[in-house]
Amino acid sequence: MGFAAHLRYHWMENILYKPLKTFGVMILGGFEPEQAYVVHFIAIAIGHLNHSNIKITWGPLKYIFNNPVMHLYHHVKALPEGRNYGINFGISLSIWDYIFKTNYVPEDSGTIELGFPDEDTFPKTFFGQLFYGFKKDKK
Repeated sequence: MGFAAHLRYHWMENILYKPLKTFGVMILGGFEPEQAYVVHFIAIAIGHLNHSNIKITWGPLKYIFNNPVMHLYHHVKALPEGRNYGINFGISLSIWDYIFKTNYVPEDSGTIELGFPDEDTFPKTFFGQLFYGFKKDKK
């Protein structure tokens, strides 16, 4: 986990996700484009902090804003028992995880193993990773 990890994302996020997020902020919040981009840049700053490997929790504000310790558990290799699909999904705001009961922060030392099951079989090439999600599960 490091600062540059926040710069790794699927290239389609720039085409679909980010414009939709910006339009959503404008429509739901009643913001002008210039104001929506301020929200966008604050979200990017939070994302950079969450991937910076700094152990900050924001105190009582942790229930509203995502923080590096909470986000670290999003990348934990072994999910907690009873959690099949992941934890701590909030990108900038943790309030959604608390509302939908997807939050999980058992301690704040940050000494956990990161990764995902079967990562040794994950494609190493750009195109292999690009199309990995489109292939059928052979189970």
